[in-house]
Amino acid sequence: MAWHSYNTYRKGLHYHSQLSQTAALLDSSREAIEAFQRVRLGKLIRHAYYTTPYYRELLETDTPDITQIPPLEKENIREHLERLCSDRFTEQERIKNATGGSTGTPLTFYQGRYYWNQRNLSVYYFDRWAGWNHGEPQLVIWGAPADIKGDEDWKHRLNTFWRNQYWLNGFHLTDEEMQATYERMNRCRPQTILTYPSSLYQFATFLYENGLVHKWSLKGIISSAEMLHPHYRALAEEVFRTKVYNRYGGREVGLIAMECTEGRMHINCRDIYLEIDSPNPYAVPGEILITQLNNYVMPFIRYRIGDIGILSDEICPCGNQLPILDDLLGRTTATFRTRTGALVHGGYFTQQFYGIEGVSQFQIIQESLKHCVLKLVINKDWTEASRRYLVHGIQKVLGGDVVVTIEFVEEIPLPTSGKRQFTISKVTADTD
Repeated sequence: MAWHSYNTYRKGLHYHSQLSQTAALLDSSREAIEAFQRVRLGKLIRHAYYTTPYYRELLETDTPDITQIPPLEKENIREHLERLCSDRFTEQERIKNATGGSTGTPLTFYQGRYYWNQRNLSVYYFDRWAGWNHGEPQLVIWGAPADIKGDEDWKHRLNTFWRNQYWLNGFHLTDEEMQATYERMNRCRPQTILTYPSSLYQFATFLYENGLVHKWSLKGIISSAEMLHPHYRALAEEVFRTKVYNRYGGREVGLIAMECTEGRMHINCRDIYLEIDSPNPYAVPGEILITQLNNYVMPFIRYRIGDIGILSDEICPCGNQLPILDDLLGRTTATFRTRTGALVHGGYFTQQFYGIEGVSQFQIIQESLKHCVLKLVINKDWTEASRRYLVHGIQKVLGGDVVVTIEFVEEIPLPTSGKRQFTISKVTADTD
């Protein structure tokens, strides 16, 4: 099978035994999982203490009580990026990555090859809960520019070939593209879909409103990167006649939790040590703190990811004993509407801020079909060229005659959810 050949070539002959070991751990008892985490947590903290300037200065010992370690804030990463990197790795061994600024500000950080291999093993394990299996055809409705660079990018095309994936750009879902994808999938018969929730909802709406009944039989749908609203799930499960599995993660730390067949969100304890910053994490919601157990290039210890959650102490009826994230609050994005009725995924606007050093925070608000407000917190690197670039990027998808008003502000206040809304649309389908 092409998928097996691909992974053996990329990751070595022992890759499949590693996947079996991953499944054995994640299927084990709560006691075994907690013991595994204690060992890995201690190893990571000792590594951070001895090899990173940031933690060497912050910690008084290599065996601290983790609850006494100050949370890692996004501002800490921006201010101490190099000091957070381990001196055990060369610059060539670092893999640069970045968020799109879902908390209002893009964030740059580093990861390593070991992190990515371990991350992928866990993703493969959890995605099987939704029916995915190695090499089976999969429809991917996605749009992150770090993951897809267009049909002309041979690396992307080769990667999708090995993985047996078919991509639909979630940033720009036109009726023509959705119709073509529907027809192509009737021939290719995907087994699963991996998608943004809002893009899934848009595709399901298109099929429903046009009376298009697909011929493929899906095992499941994996929804990730945004809040899965109840009406998104309901329509998708009706149209596609299968269950939607919610997946929670972040580009900084990888897969955090995944929904099982019983609808509970299980924490990925193999890669993640998760805390709730609350006096009672089982009763009072609090901010989620993540320690990434596999990123030795740049340790993330008690990273405040920007979401709010609460834990459950139940053992899930599905039989898996991984801890349960009972509720997740504050993850959302907006879909913008154009005068022609086309929808633009909110992630498109996030993409425009990649590489712009002059912006510390941003928020774009679609006030009407003719007017957008762009709120910016800028710094010394701001230029007039950046202003023109951002305005052009907005008008490119919403219309050249859309008025973009830029407001320079000192701060963009957080909403009560604790999760900054970086895209807001006040336009509905009924807007004239």
